[in-house]
Amino acid sequence: MKKILARLALISFALITAACGNKGSSSETSSSVEPSISSNTSTPSSNSLAPSSSDPKIVDNQLSAANGLKVYFKDQGARIDKIEFDGKQIAKDGFTVGRVANRIAGGKFTLNGTQYSVTKNDGNNSLHGGGRSWQGPFATSNWKKEEQTINSIKYSIVSQDKDNGYPGELKMFVTYTLSETGELSIEYSATTTQDTLCNPTNHLFIDINGNRSYSNVKLQVAGSNYTPLQNQLPTGEVKSVSGTKFDYIDEKAFKSSESYDDNYVLDKTKDTYGKAATLTGTQYKVDVYTDRPGLQLYKDGNGNICLETQMMPDAINHPEFDKYGTTILKAGETFTSKTTYHFSKVGA
Repeated sequence: MKKILARLALISFALITAACGNKGSSSETSSSVEPSISSNTSTPSSNSLAPSSSDPKIVDNQLSAANGLKVYFKDQGARIDKIEFDGKQIAKDGFTVGRVANRIAGGKFTLNGTQYSVTKNDGNNSLHGGGRSWQGPFATSNWKKEEQTINSIKYSIVSQDKDNGYPGELKMFVTYTLSETGELSIEYSATTTQDTLCNPTNHLFIDINGNRSYSNVKLQVAGSNYTPLQNQLPTGEVKSVSGTKFDYIDEKAFKSSESYDDNYVLDKTKDTYGKAATLTGTQYKVDVYTDRPGLQLYKDGNGNICLETQMMPDAINHPEFDKYGTTILKAGETFTSKTTYHFSKVGA
């Protein structure tokens, strides 16, 4: 009996020792895995709020409307990758521009008595916020996808203080919402830690007939005036479009022989949301609405037309443009803006 008890004691001791050894090993394994787990949960990921495969109504990075419109997105530039209508691509590459759309003369401006120099990427000027690409830093950066629902996608980005020379840490949200009738709304929201400049837009390239041609394209712009340029920079004047190549007050055939990279002063009342332009093809058209006072008309020469809503170009260096609004965003304030591209079928 004593021998049996002694054996049982030895077996119990062995089991306890093994268990203690396993616990120590398990503890070491958990410790080595923790950094990886922590890293994954802290990394901004578009998948964290992505829909599950069990929800067939939501397709990752895609919004669809009942009228046959489909919009595809990419994280880079919080970008509209392409837009299809009944399976035909009619727009593409709608990247977000920021911090400041259009040009800043000499890459310099003065704010609160301090002169700032921002990166030059367009000769001696800063275009679309500077950076290395003409598209600007917001277009080439990967944004965080905050959320996707059945009819919307929301992105965010943080631009650090002194990013490309701009003061203040700027945090911006861009939300795309698509209605069942083909209204693609873009809503911007931004805050800053210091007074800075903020004038975002979307650079959507529209090929309304989907054939890389300007034939059978009509344009109407709700702007009776434009801002003349000298060496791609505004002179500070505001002139009538009457009798010029810019006269699209009434809808007319797009002047394919002309070049365009010019800003219209919209006729709507300041700070109101209203009509900016209509681009019409043989089958489809797009109506543009905005709360911005300006519209940049750009022709790329490859069948695409851009209708970019914005503040006046180089506004920070032209106090005569102050009556149309400011590009200055003050610390403690929130910038908001909305632009809508309403795609529909001609005659519908």
